[in-house]
Amino acid sequence: MTNTHTLKALLEEAIADCDHLARRDHDPVGRVWEYERDEDREVAALIASSLAYGQVKVLRDAIVEALAPLGPHPAHTLRVTPLEDLATLWPAFTYRMTRGEDLADLAVALGSTLRREGSLGALYDAGLPDSPHPSTHADARAHHLHAASLFVTTLRERRLRPRLARGFRYLLPDPADGSTCKRLHLFFRWMSRGPDGIDLGLWPSLRPDALVMPLDTHTSRLCRYLGLLSRKSLDARAAVEVSERLAALDPDDPLKYDFALCHLGIGRRCIHRRSEEHCPGCPIEAACTL
Repeated sequence: MTNTHTLKALLEEAIADCDHLARRDHDPVGRVWEYERDEDREVAALIASSLAYGQVKVLRDAIVEALAPLGPHPAHTLRVTPLEDLATLWPAFTYRMTRGEDLADLAVALGSTLRREGSLGALYDAGLPDSPHPSTHADARAHHLHAASLFVTTLRERRLRPRLARGFRYLLPDPADGSTCKRLHLFFRWMSRGPDGIDLGLWPSLRPDALVMPLDTHTSRLCRYLGLLSRKSLDARAAVEVSERLAALDPDDPLKYDFALCHLGIGRRCIHRRSEEHCPGCPIEAACTL
């Protein structure tokens, strides 16, 4: 296994090698940056991240379609439109496991939250424990996961339909259920880190060192190649394991490596097999055990 100092240097090289602003056009967060107001970016980010599954080109089209009915100022639309009218905005929407009624559930939940708490950040803050300020990264992560679960639970309760449907449950997963919750943790990364042109830095109460890696099949394989993940199951514990090992490289900002790692796959730099075409020149090749 590559030592910590060497791995850190290679991952820093991966960050430097990644044209972040150019890659943003191939990332779900690119659509979010098109809004100028923070309140619009916040709600657009939750919608965009919730749909961030599948092929990037297709999911980006789905994000555009999902946001279009909310107009140029989605937060205002959600805040002032009668909830029963919000439910009618996506009559024909279909994207893999997500249907228009799932977006309607989410829109009604968001609209209710903006009217009650004023922002999604305020709803998140309300779920933070009243215990003393966490002194360790592990405590900060525990506080965050507690607030994240309450955040999701509350939004689910404010849905349109009387029954929690499978599609809406998938769209808005609960960290307490034990899955990686990749898309939800991606949203939290956007809210916490930055602003740096990729992450938006809208929630000062959410410390970057508390974040959990947005782990999916692709990034988990990369992390195994680099010795950042030993757990075989792709679940919440695996995501925490990667987060802790990245914290050994940068305790204050462990997820700063996530975007560059993720786009090694999105940009087809890594095809998950040895290749004379792809591997030479890869910034992390020296640490890769593939």
